[in-house]
Amino acid sequence: MKAFLDSNIFLNPLLAESECHDCLRVLDGWRKSGRIDEVVTSYLSMANIAYVLRKKAGKEKVAPTVQNLLNYISCISDSTGCEYEYACALSGPDFEDILQFVNATVSGCDIIITCNKHDFQKIADPDNVLGTTGPEIISPAEFISRYL
Repeated sequence: MKAFLDSNIFLNPLLAESECHDCLRVLDGWRKSGRIDEVVTSYLSMANIAYVLRKKAGKEKVAPTVQNLLNYISCISDSTGCEYEYACALSGPDFEDILQFVNATVSGCDIIITCNKHDFQKIADPDNVLGTTGPEIISPAEFISRYL
């Protein structure tokens, strides 16, 4: 199984958001579960993490933190060259979430773990440009109950 981590899984602990504990359990536990083969995120997520980290902790913390994350997860890129165009054909409340959804879908992810399930579930592909319904959207708490 291939899981995509939305940027809020990394950012909530940095920002001390309410779901921070569950996010930390996802980050710490996926390898131990033995049920997830690969965990990925996008370069867009890494850019978001770097930006927020620089603002919160200073630029000297950015490179070591990002490098540490890359020891545990992989970054996926726009492998088809068409992901931005696909995202423009979809609709939803947040374009950044649409880009993440397209990136996860095109990369063959089975699930997207996010603290923002509500917006992801509103993403629509009326013209079926992706040719699939995409990955299942689950919260950190759902991931923990199913896989850890």
